[in-house]
Amino acid sequence: MAATAPDAGRVLDRLFDRIPAGTAADARLLDQRWTTIRFANSYIHQPHVERERSLTLRVGLDGRFGWATTTATDPAALDALVREATSMARVAPPEKKFPGFRRSDGPVRPVVFSRATAELRPEAAAEFVRRVIASADRASPGARVSGVLNVGDRRLRVRNTAGLDRADRRSLAQSSVLVERPERDPPVSGWTETADWDVRRMSPEALGREAAERVAPAAPRPVPPGEYRVLLGGSAVAEMMGILGYLGFSAQSFEEGWSCLRSKVGRRIGDARVHVVDDARDPASLPQALDWEGSRKRATPLIEHGIARGPVTDLVSAGRLGRGPTTGHALPGDVGPQPEHQVMAAGDASAEELIRETRRGILVTRFWYVRVVHPGHSTITGMTRDGTYLIERGEVVGPARNLRFTQSILETVAHVRLLGRERRRYSDERGSGAVTCPALVADRFHFTSATLF
Repeated sequence: MAATAPDAGRVLDRLFDRIPAGTAADARLLDQRWTTIRFANSYIHQPHVERERSLTLRVGLDGRFGWATTTATDPAALDALVREATSMARVAPPEKKFPGFRRSDGPVRPVVFSRATAELRPEAAAEFVRRVIASADRASPGARVSGVLNVGDRRLRVRNTAGLDRADRRSLAQSSVLVERPERDPPVSGWTETADWDVRRMSPEALGREAAERVAPAAPRPVPPGEYRVLLGGSAVAEMMGILGYLGFSAQSFEEGWSCLRSKVGRRIGDARVHVVDDARDPASLPQALDWEGSRKRATPLIEHGIARGPVTDLVSAGRLGRGPTTGHALPGDVGPQPEHQVMAAGDASAEELIRETRRGILVTRFWYVRVVHPGHSTITGMTRDGTYLIERGEVVGPARNLRFTQSILETVAHVRLLGRERRRYSDERGSGAVTCPALVADRFHFTSATLF
């Protein structure tokens, strides 16, 4: 079991004692505790509690930077960490415009935090899942219920040789539920997911019922490929915007020239109702106070009432691009900065109004197996999955067989017709890449082929 977070200061003291005088460096110590309950075939089959510690060091030598990471913090491991980061720095290309490590400029205001989530016992997490399964079974008796619940506590401590020493603590919860009827021909399924910084605000009964109610009540009908108006559920919108964060708003994509927004910053790319801010401090997201360089997280506009903004930066990329201070989006190692707390403004349409405004089109619960086709055009391809329906005359008329799409994300943004009034948080299983968004209606969505299921 990893050591507990209260000794983080002592670990960093021992590490910095090993760094030669005059050497620039920063380090981050991450302690995580996760309870994960996986379930399949309506049974819990993989419950586990994970405690993890990782220590990452970056050393700068004459403007060259090397990274190294370890999960051990004994003296020998700390000696090896310094040696490895230093050896990597000696062969790294120089960063001639690096602005220097961030100095301390006062305390950081903590973000909202749920102790009940951070300290949730494994037995309570398992009971949450049992309630999900029971709720799904009531809504769809005999269905096969699968999914996961992740509940975590993350403590980050960042220190550098310029005098900065800051800490952050986050509470995180995420769940996804799949309800399947494999006995039907073709098989049908329903999906739901959510995330929150307070697990007490996640209803297991609502999750199970929602996934079950999205299971098609009849055999899906074939729908010809073509261009349709679409009602994209929140899961689909979140995946699309998460990919756009990488393709359009990362400093790396701007620097290397493949960003789909490189020539569009300051220009209109969508309706004024499309407003997206990357804001890690917003309780509507999964709050985080610091980035991985110890910089304060702050609100950064991505799409400002239809106008493209960006990119997001860390210290290295801000220097390379000459864009002033970092926006506070550093990630571990040399991954490069990306928005991880997108918050999209809601509209004023109810669920019924979204369907009615679609008139004739496709309702998509979520995307599956999405891949990038052309980064510069923001073109992606993938499948619909776990709840695809045909809408005609402003009403859902029945389930549709799944379709493959090939679509530009920016084209979707440009043709947003309506935004839902309800928003939900979505993230990966460990609380990264969070997107808070509503469902939306968009014109001109391209489905390129059909399936048999």
